[in-house]
Amino acid sequence: MCMKNGKRAGKFIRGALFALMQWTWGLPQNLVGAALLPLFRGRRFRYHGALVTVYRGMRKLTDNSGFSLGSFIFIPEAWSDHDKEHVVVHEYGHSVQSLILGPLYLPVVALPSVIWSRRYTKRWKTYRARGIGYTDRFPENDADRLGEAVTGEKPY
Repeated sequence: MCMKNGKRAGKFIRGALFALMQWTWGLPQNLVGAALLPLFRGRRFRYHGALVTVYRGMRKLTDNSGFSLGSFIFIPEAWSDHDKEHVVVHEYGHSVQSLILGPLYLPVVALPSVIWSRRYTKRWKTYRARGIGYTDRFPENDADRLGEAVTGEKPY
């Protein structure tokens, strides 16, 4: 019984530290994520301290992409369950980047990620022909590595 309470206490402490760091060091991206939350309707659940929204009907705004802003992760409902399971690990990796970089996250990770996502989406056939995958470049490869390291689950 003591072991179970110890694990529960450890999980609570990790969650509290995650929230504290996200809402202090990572405040800018969390404010943006919180502001977007009412616009994205859908199923919500917790994943390692982050709030995941599986959204629907926002294609014009998001180009049907998954994205992360601090402790807020947004994933399109239209994706397969298999894709959602793996993408949430990748997006959680971006949440870890937010913890590491704090206020530098938006210019160092979010902006290059948006640019790369748009570019890759428009030219994916060319990139694939050259053997370049979406997560082969920074900050996407770093998000994969961090998401897997922290959750123990495989991205993509």
